[in-house]
Amino acid sequence: MSRLSATSLKPSAHKGGHRAVTTMRGHWYIACRSGQLQRRPLARIVLGEPLVLFRMKDGRVGALADRCVHRNMALSRGTISADGLACAYHGWTYDSSGACIKVPAACNGCTTNGGQPRVRSYLVCEKQGVVWIYLPGDSEIPEGEPLDFPFHGHARWQYWFMERVFEGDAFNCAENFLDCPHTNHVHQGLFRTDKTRENQVEITSGRDWVQAEFLNEQRMDTLLGRILCPKGARMRHTDRFTLPYTTRVDYRVHEGRHFIVMSQCTPIDEYHTRVFTYMAFCFDGWAPLIRLLYRPFAHRVLDQDVDIIRQQTEDIRRYGPQRFMFHTSDAIAREMRSLLSGQSLQGQSPRTKDIRF
Repeated sequence: MSRLSATSLKPSAHKGGHRAVTTMRGHWYIACRSGQLQRRPLARIVLGEPLVLFRMKDGRVGALADRCVHRNMALSRGTISADGLACAYHGWTYDSSGACIKVPAACNGCTTNGGQPRVRSYLVCEKQGVVWIYLPGDSEIPEGEPLDFPFHGHARWQYWFMERVFEGDAFNCAENFLDCPHTNHVHQGLFRTDKTRENQVEITSGRDWVQAEFLNEQRMDTLLGRILCPKGARMRHTDRFTLPYTTRVDYRVHEGRHFIVMSQCTPIDEYHTRVFTYMAFCFDGWAPLIRLLYRPFAHRVLDQDVDIIRQQTEDIRRYGPQRFMFHTSDAIAREMRSLLSGQSLQGQSPRTKDIRF
């Protein structure tokens, strides 16, 4: 599904007052939604680095370090002119490559003894309504393009993006999105109930991904479950994790009834993650009507996850470093950790286990 390559966890820190953050560099991350780039520059922090994103007058998107080289003013405080992004302090103006192309107070251009002033620029890619940014690791050149969101733009499908800032690291967010047992407790009555059943799980994996397929999952005894899966029908449910921090959940009854929840986690710092969740579904020709119910439900479930991750992070910070125990009831959490530590899972044989939820 993805052309992203595995890289090792590496520490990254900057001197702007944010905590050092353990991150995966050398990957594409979503920085913002396209509609958020209009007449004003947008400040973002990705992998602990303060960035500014802006749309040039010709429609191109630029991403720069959010710091003017002159007096270190945040460029996100500036304005977008016909030439580029102008600093709010002295008007030094930068194009999308980071080159200073205008110093209003200068009489002889904008060069200095060190040549043309520059701020660091970053590769960006805009598609399917979001803006991706590449944070270099060992290589300044990305191995592939950002992933595609399935069925985006298809006439029979409904889709939208949700954006939340979680008070938690990217691993804890990604694990939460693929963790079935918590749904009996955190989302009780909405998603699942406290009545658990034994489910057989088949785990497959590759170089930069791991997937759990639930082989005998029954219809959930909730309103959502009855909508997703008609009585007597068999539902195929798969959970997939792909590096760096992308999750995908599929519930499919047949070709005309298919729900996808796909989240891309962009680390901000050690304790905060910006999550872009792509919701897409088709429903036997009734998708626009089902959306009226499904969309507020999806927001409610996501808000509950935001709250439980906040509580988890508060307790981790209170008691010290993470000391997690991985149990057989965790479907693919251990494999996710292995991938994030740089281990390839390619060549591992499919395996099964049982989990109650």
